[in-house]
Amino acid sequence: MDNHRRVVITGMGVVAPNGIGIDNFWDSLIHTRSGVRRITRFDASSYPIQIAAEVTNFDPSDYMDALIVKRLDRYVHYSLASASMAFEDSELRISNEDPYRLGVFTATAIGGGETIDIQHSIFVEKGLKRVSPFALRGISTHSAAAAISNSFSIKGPNTTLSSGCNSGLDASYLAYNAVRMRDADVMLVAAGEAPITPYIVALFSSVGILSKHNGDPKEAIKPYDKDANGTALGEGGGAIVIEELGHALNRGAKIYGEILGYSSANEAFIFGTQTDAETMAKAFRGALENAHIGPTDIDYINAHGNGIQNYDIGETETIKNVFGEYAYHIPVTSIKPNTGQSLSPTGVYQVITALLVMKNGVIPPTMNHKNPAPQCDLNYVPNHPLEKKVNMALINAHGFGGIHTVLIIKKFDGVKF
Repeated sequence: MDNHRRVVITGMGVVAPNGIGIDNFWDSLIHTRSGVRRITRFDASSYPIQIAAEVTNFDPSDYMDALIVKRLDRYVHYSLASASMAFEDSELRISNEDPYRLGVFTATAIGGGETIDIQHSIFVEKGLKRVSPFALRGISTHSAAAAISNSFSIKGPNTTLSSGCNSGLDASYLAYNAVRMRDADVMLVAAGEAPITPYIVALFSSVGILSKHNGDPKEAIKPYDKDANGTALGEGGGAIVIEELGHALNRGAKIYGEILGYSSANEAFIFGTQTDAETMAKAFRGALENAHIGPTDIDYINAHGNGIQNYDIGETETIKNVFGEYAYHIPVTSIKPNTGQSLSPTGVYQVITALLVMKNGVIPPTMNHKNPAPQCDLNYVPNHPLEKKVNMALINAHGFGGIHTVLIIKKFDGVKF
């Protein structure tokens, strides 16, 4: 072990297509309810892809000032709402803290896509003078970090990360490192996306990675299944509060878990969705080494499992490569059938899921896993929850460009290991 500070997670917040708030989110995972539905944000009847995971029953004015609701993009609304929930859950009295010892790291893959769609249409149809003077702030990828910092008077480290679907997990690592290296005592990580717009859905449709299972949306994403035919675009926000252990103990905080290690590797390509199992294995092994643990210490893997068949096969091969025969003893699950592929929040959703697994002693199942692909022969906890005590979990995320990010967390069991 090194001399750096220990880092724990003390708060969680979620605005997801399958549930708003931790309790609703968890209940939907356990009872296999999917947030993938027919698109309602716009008329998608002419699109080959007519399904997505939309957030429903969400009123941003419940969480933020009316001007933020009016002037900033939906992705900011999701980020700020989940941040508010996470701070509330943490019971941190921000007014009692040194504002320069608190920080915010946000994540987004696309930023203000809805604002771009709307304002570009206005520009084309009505001209320059009708474009909103607030549009630039609306599309900025850093608007969420600014809005959160302003809302909570946070003056410490502040940045935004955009690394595709890995962004939320990568931001969690950067926040962990900021606390570990004494740059801050508390860091808020928030990820947000709102890509369900006519133009952005068209862009994703053209790539060929989205499922065309329009008839029954809840069955669209089938991780590790021989009938898998793609993923479904999602949206939402997720947030966690990351805190130095001593700081958390001094204020009597509840502690969900401890961050132990992280690693990232990339396949060095620009186009395509192929997966190099060797590169992914490098990220897995790097995280285990960084956490100072061995493969048999892992009790559970919350995998990326996006329903794109070649990726799911590559992820399975990686797990077998890294864990050997022990791989068959580790429950491996994906929450994508529940949440959709929500880009940057997906890694934060995964962290929250793993922490709730540790808390509740139950592993939510992988939905829609009915006909396993021959190459996918691990325990994916198909369709029904599994009661299991989990002490240590590995979380894996993947993004365009062949980026692999792995984070390892541990159930907090006191000051000593």
